[in-house]
Order: sequence, then structure tokens, then C-alpha cells
Amino acid sequence: MVDAGATGWTRSDAIIFIVVIASLQLAMFWLLTKVFLGMITEGDRCPVCDGDTHAVERNGWWRVISFGERNRRSWCVACGWEGLLRRSDAWVARERERRRAWRQANSARTESARARLRTSNQTRSGR
Repeated sequence: MVDAGATGWTRSDAIIFIVVIASLQLAMFWLLTKVFLGMITEGDRCPVCDGDTHAVERNGWWRVISFGERNRRSWCVACGWEGLLRRSDAWVARERERRRAWRQANSARTESARARLRTSNQTRSGR
């Protein structure tokens, strides 16, 4: 039998404990991910033999592991090394600018196609 004056864990204490432990684990995961990504070699050269590398298609789990556009899966022609390489800031900025320009050009083409469609529909309805 439990005494009325005995102290113990309440439901709110348990919830606070779980939230604190879960947030500590998430913070540790985030920190370790940042450290891991910082350790990845930057550039297009093989970290083993300094040879040329080729980009390999990211499919399956490699899409998750490679953490977006900043990293690429690579394969070395000379020694057969395969792994992740970090793209430089200049490459990322160039790629974003290329995508922005493509979107602008594509939206301009779409607008001109819509305008042609509207004029052709107006001429058909006017007959």
C-alpha cells in the first residue's frame, strides 16, 4: 500500500522527462550529422589517389544518405574508390542560378503559349 505522503513520479513528470531525453537525442543526431557532413572531402578529386571521379546516379537509399544537392555520389576511375564528395559553394551557387534561369525561361514560354491559346480561342469563338 502506498502512503499518502509518499512522493513519486506523476504523469507530467514522465512527459517532461520523455521530452527532455528525446530533445537531447535529436540534438545529438543533428550535431553528429553536421560533423559527418563536415568530414566529407570537397571537390571532384578522389581522396585516396587524387584521380578524376565521375558522378554516379543516386538511387534508393543513396538519395537519403547524400543529403541533397550539396553532396554527390562519386566513383574514381583510377583506384575504384566509391563514396560521397562535397560540392563547392561555387558549384552550388552556379547550379541555383542555372535552375532560376531555367524556371524564368520556362515561365516566359508558358505565358506566351497561353497567350497564343487565348487568341486562337477568341478567333474560333468569333466565327
